Amino acid sequence: MAAKDEMVKGVFNRKENLLSDISKVYREGLHSDITFLMADNVSVSTNRFMLACRVPYFATMLHGGLPVDQTNNSVPLNCCDSKTFQQILNYVWGEISFSDLNIQSLLDLLEASRFFCLDSLVDGVVEYLQYLLDSQQVEFKDCLTALDFLILHKFTASDLFLKFIDQNLSSISSLPEFDTVSEYSMQALLKYEKTSTEIVLFTALSKWLENKASLPANVRMEMLSCFNLERFTKNDLVNIVRKTNFFEDKDICDVLEKHLENQLKQLQAKDKYIGEANKLIDRMHGQIEALHGQIEAQQPTIEESERRIKEALMVLMTQ
Repeated sequence: MAAKDEMVKGVFNRKENLLSDISKVYREGLHSDITFLMADNVSVSTNRFMLACRVPYFATMLHGGLPVDQTNNSVPLNCCDSKTFQQILNYVWGEISFSDLNIQSLLDLLEASRFFCLDSLVDGVVEYLQYLLDSQQVEFKDCLTALDFLILHKFTASDLFLKFIDQNLSSISSLPEFDTVSEYSMQALLKYEKTSTEIVLFTALSKWLENKASLPANVRMEMLSCFNLERFTKNDLVNIVRKTNFFEDKDICDVLEKHLENQLKQLQAKDKYIGEANKLIDRMHGQIEALHGQIEAQQPTIEESERRIKEALMVLMTQ
C-alpha cells in the first residue's frame, strides 16, 4: 500500500515497480522491435525506445539523420562484436558489471562506448582501469596490450598505463611481449615524464630495438634523441651505452670528460673544505692550550686558597 503521507499529498509513487518491470523486459527479451547484425555476424535484438532514450547515437539513428532500412530483418552494426554490444545493452537497461570482463573486453567496451557517445560509461571504464592498476590487479603483459590499444585509438587513458609501465619498467621490459609493443607506444613511453632511471629506459629500448632492422633510421634517431648522455653514470656509459654503438664514441668521451671535470671540482672543493676544517681544528687546539695555560697559572692561587680554608676550619674546631 502507498505510504499514508503520500496519500495525504495525493502522490502515488511506485518507481521501484518501473525499474523491476524494465529489468524483466530485458531479462526475458520482451518487446524487442529491432535487430542488429554485429561485426562477428551475430544478431542481437532489443527495444528501439530504450536505445533511443539511453544512447545518443541511437537517438539520432532511429529518430534522426542516420538511415535505417526498415525492410531488412536486421540492421548492420559493425562498430563492435555481439559480446561488447551485450555489455552496452546491460548499461542501457540498468547495470553493467566490469568485474566480469578481462582487459581486452574492457578496452573493446571503452571504444564502443565512445562510438555510441556514452560519456558516462567511458568515464566508468577508465575509473575501473585506474582501480585495477592501483590495486595491482593487471598482469604486466596485459598492460602492454592496453597501452597499444589506447595509443592506437587515441585515448587519454593511455597515460594511466604509461605511468604504471614506467614505474615497473625493469620487470615489464624483460617480458617477451615487450618486444612486440608498437612503435607508437615505444615513442610515447620514451617521451613520458618518467620516474624510471635513464639506464633502465635505455636498456628497455635496446632490447626493443633488437630485430627491428626495418625500423626507419629517422624513427630510430628520434627515439635515441630522447636520451641525454649526461644523465648516465660513468659506469653505465662505459659498460652499457658504449657497447650498443647507438652513440658516437666522441660524444660518449666528451660526456666522460665532463664527468671527470666535475669529479675533479668536487675533489678540489673537498680538499678546500678539509683544509679549512684543519685550520679550524688548529685554532681550537690553540685555544685549548691557552685555556690550559690559564688554568696552570691559577693553580698556585687555588692551592693557597685551599690552605687558608683548611687553617680556618682548624681554628674553628679548636674553639
